[in-house]
Amino acid sequence: MTGKEFRRWRRSLEISQQVVADYAECNKSTICRWEKEQIKIYPDLYQKVMDFYKNHK
Repeated sequence: MTGKEFRRWRRSLEISQQVVADYAECNKSTICRWEKEQIKIYPDLYQKVMDFYKNHK
């Protein structure tokens, strides 16, 4: 899943970037920059974000 796809999904459920960041134990700005595809995130952080996605489907 790309950052843009994740952003679309997150917004459709009205979940804030801060909620995702808290779950993934990172900065909100990291999630923001990843969703805008300005940065790539480390595999372990990506896995945490995908775990969040799977737990909120």
